[in-house]
Amino acid sequence: MSDTTPSTSSSAAKASPTAVTRRLTSALAKGNRSGNVDQGMGQGMEMALTIAVFMGIGWGLDTWLDTRPFFMIGLVIFSTVGQFIKMWFIYDARMKMLENERREAMSGHQQNLPPTTQVDPDA
Repeated sequence: MSDTTPSTSSSAAKASPTAVTRRLTSALAKGNRSGNVDQGMGQGMEMALTIAVFMGIGWGLDTWLDTRPFFMIGLVIFSTVGQFIKMWFIYDARMKMLENERREAMSGHQQNLPPTTQVDPDA
């Protein structure tokens, strides 16, 4: 981002939906181009570890407060719902970015030429 010009930095508040989508996708998904399998494995591990951490916190709270597994169940449900919402936002942002790239590629070969006037050869 060191190569930004003053015009782009002043128009940061007026960013187009495409730019916002690209920033969001790169921030959340970290654009792993090495393969979808690696990215899926990483997301699966992240989801499992997040749920396990929240389960541990819930278990610790239940043990400390001498309650039934209310905190453990509640925090597991909370973390699972949060992970699915995060996955949906990443997916949605990625699909919007790919749709925009496809739209730009389809119209990229077209040129905006001024209309031509026909010249009468008999004149």
